[in-house]
Amino acid sequence: MSIIDKHARRYFTQYIKQCLIAIAVVVAILFFLDIARYTVIVASLGATTFVVFAIPHSYSAVARRICGGYLVGVAVGISLFYVDTYLAALPFIHAEVLNIVIGGTAVGASIFIMAITNTEHPPAAGLSMGLTFNPWSVEAIIVIFIAVFTLCLCKHFLRKWLINMHETTGT
Repeated sequence: MSIIDKHARRYFTQYIKQCLIAIAVVVAILFFLDIARYTVIVASLGATTFVVFAIPHSYSAVARRICGGYLVGVAVGISLFYVDTYLAALPFIHAEVLNIVIGGTAVGASIFIMAITNTEHPPAAGLSMGLTFNPWSVEAIIVIFIAVFTLCLCKHFLRKWLINMHETTGT
């Protein structure tokens, strides 16, 4: 078993091109996000960028799943952020334990809602958890959706050119 993908040599130039486009898109997104303040958001968008440019023809790379997954992740994360904030004010609640339970609940609820709405996108489940732990802003949420839309547009316009980096067929 080789460490290097057996198709990497044949598609080396294509791999490089797709990675360079991914770099350009992520750099553009990072100009609009406060990286230190929104590390979880940045991480989830990085994971989505991987899906879009490394496995563009996969189940999770479909625009419906990317956009829908982020919509679910944001809605669940923000909702549970407020639940956490409310419950943390109660005198008999231990804040650290509550944060852990709310974070786990965010992931589980996101998985459930994404599964029943056919919008499964793993990075968005991570985003939901991150939004329960960290302060967020309306501006950051807007940037998330602009970034997600940008990634989906890039994938759409490059769909015939992008290949899955783990196979030779590109589909």
